[in-house]
Amino acid sequence: MEEKTEKTEKAASGAEKKPRSSSKRQRTKGAMVRLTPTESAALHDRARRAGLSTGAYLRACALGDSGPRAKRAPPLNRELLGDALASLNRVGNNLNQIAKHLNTGGQPNHSQIADTRADLVALIEVILEAIGRH
Repeated sequence: MEEKTEKTEKAASGAEKKPRSSSKRQRTKGAMVRLTPTESAALHDRARRAGLSTGAYLRACALGDSGPRAKRAPPLNRELLGDALASLNRVGNNLNQIAKHLNTGGQPNHSQIADTRADLVALIEVILEAIGRH
């Protein structure tokens, strides 16, 4: 018969098993509330504007604290994102024109490529600012 090593004995007895993250969860109880579609949309919108998940927002409203793991999401600047989307469409159009020109045998216009690149870099900055990561 084979002798069991210390490691295999521990593994067989479960002594080396790490606890699952679900066994560490403190929130084990749930609460249910029924909402109309309008109420649900309003709830999700308020949670988003507060920068919290819906659950964290409900805890904050009901208990005064959103909980230790609730992360505040940066608020979105929708107007700035709308402008960024329009600018992104313009940059995409410029890139398509450059690609078409090159694919039909044209020579690269380095200043046009540099301008489009600069527009793209500036646009990335606008998007980062709009999502609160600037």
